[in-house]
Amino acid sequence: MQNKLINQQIRENSMLVIDESGQKLGILSRNEALREAEKRGYDLVLIVPSNQSKNNQAIAKITDYGKMLYEQKVKERLSKKNQTITKVKEIKVRPQIAENDLRWMAKNATNWLNDGNQVKFKIKAYGRIGFKLELIEETYNKFLNLIGEIGKVQIPLKKVTPVLYEAIIVKNK
Repeated sequence: MQNKLINQQIRENSMLVIDESGQKLGILSRNEALREAEKRGYDLVLIVPSNQSKNNQAIAKITDYGKMLYEQKVKERLSKKNQTITKVKEIKVRPQIAENDLRWMAKNATNWLNDGNQVKFKIKAYGRIGFKLELIEETYNKFLNLIGEIGKVQIPLKKVTPVLYEAIIVKNK
């Protein structure tokens, strides 16, 4: 809503004018539109300049500019308030991870999922282990079994780089 041209700042020669109740007044010259706004006791606000309009016709509205700014700020505050921000937590393991360590990481992942976060599960397989896909799949499946019904796989395990595999897990609803 910032940087809207109002009243004398408007340089368009003619524009489609909408009054405060939303009714179209038609295409008026700049001076006629300014007189009409002043007669009604409101401001003339340029909503869409002619260079941004589909039919190259500027659109202006007769309204209380201060009230318009206030309502826009309230809308922005409400939309920010209703936003949900999801965080992504990462777990990095190697294919030859110990059972107890994997269990501990799965416990952390279930806590994160219950808090509403997503979990990015990464397996780093260096050297010859990178060619043993059955070991990588086994580690991934063990992790999924430890999480159980709490999480579901949003993006299945896939190879990102020659040594890195990733999967994204979200809370099961």
